[in-house]
Amino acid sequence: STLALRRIASAIAPKQSLLRATSMAAPTAHYHTALTATQTAATININGPRSFATAANNLGSILQREINEEDEAAAEFNGQMPPDLAELHSDIAAKWTILEGISGIGSGGETGSGATVRLFKKSPGSNGAKIGVVFHCQDTEEDMPFDEDDFLAGQEQDESEEEPSQAVRFGVTVSKGGKTVVLQCRCGGDGQISVESVTVRDGESEGVLTALAGGENLNAALYQGPEFSELAEDLQESFQEYVVKECGIDEDVAAFISMYADYREQVEYVTWMKTAIDILD
Repeated sequence: STLALRRIASAIAPKQSLLRATSMAAPTAHYHTALTATQTAATININGPRSFATAANNLGSILQREINEEDEAAAEFNGQMPPDLAELHSDIAAKWTILEGISGIGSGGETGSGATVRLFKKSPGSNGAKIGVVFHCQDTEEDMPFDEDDFLAGQEQDESEEEPSQAVRFGVTVSKGGKTVVLQCRCGGDGQISVESVTVRDGESEGVLTALAGGENLNAALYQGPEFSELAEDLQESFQEYVVKECGIDEDVAAFISMYADYREQVEYVTWMKTAIDILD
């Protein structure tokens, strides 16, 4: 700490001055000064663990405070999903198989494994293709373009105002004959779905989802497909229509993705804090 450094400096500085004044006459002053400095440093190090213990206690108390606040908020629903989300979850589960986690990445119950959610449509597409959806609870962003004037004005607004709506990114997989088309999409806070990119991969949806969860991105060696915004407008619209009508990503599914991503992020956040406090406190 700054105080400790000042103490060391104040203890050493007078003896260094004395050393400079008597170095020619008293060679043993070198040893005496070094010994004194070592003793002073040792005294500070002995007190170190106390500082560490205090820091751990402080961190633990703050984490516990945050955990208590989140648990109190969750108590309103008895630790379950909010009723509107639970009802929507039931409706979606009638047509889609809902799974948390990714095969081959983590395991059931592993810390953080519920951050990724997969949906598999129970009925195939019109051409027999298997259809899946994957999203990560943290792959979100504010659903609004940045505007400097609005940003500056927002600094003066009351903090009690509602948070801006969040957009969620998700992938739609369409698999057939050992090949998979991946349509990377975005669901805005208003439920509007847009397609951002289209790629083609070898393998069925499960393997492709694993690759996506593993972080495949624009730095991957494989061809990433054309810039979607540069495609003919009618082609862009056709892809978007395909996602909604053929893949079944309707308003209910879009709402579920948005609401469930928010719910899973909250659950994972609390789990993250509880795991951290067990280790650090």
